[in-house]
Amino acid sequence: MKSKASGRKITCSKIGKKKASDSGFTLVETAIALVVMMVMALAAASLFVFAVQYDTGANDRAIALAIAQQRMERLRRTRFSDATFGTASLTETYTSAGHPYTIATTICSTSDCGGSAELKVITVQVTPAAASSRWASTPATIISRRSTPALGPYFK
Repeated sequence: MKSKASGRKITCSKIGKKKASDSGFTLVETAIALVVMMVMALAAASLFVFAVQYDTGANDRAIALAIAQQRMERLRRTRFSDATFGTASLTETYTSAGHPYTIATTICSTSDCGGSAELKVITVQVTPAAASSRWASTPATIISRRSTPALGPYFK
């Protein structure tokens, strides 16, 4: 076919002939790439599940520590001669954010555990009852010593 204006021959490129520069991906290469991407996605998903579980456990431990601190501050506010300090051990259940916690309060005023008539050793232990992992179910413990407000022998 000749063009009227220039007199040159117009050629159409042949369809179906493959040049060396026209290379692409084969079906096998595409399938392998898809499998590699699936493995990476599954690994990321399992890491996400792992992170969520440990985040929940850390939240349980943080709430347990906050409950223990609150309970210890309440006991520190109480008078030394109050009947609350007469109870040797008290265990109760507390629910916060839909999660149950076991609170064990121990007040020692004998020499067996380091206390005396003028000194009481207070231990508050809070354990998440429905913890998602073993490390999260270990109790948060706070120990404090409380003495009588009397003047000591060195005060003159």
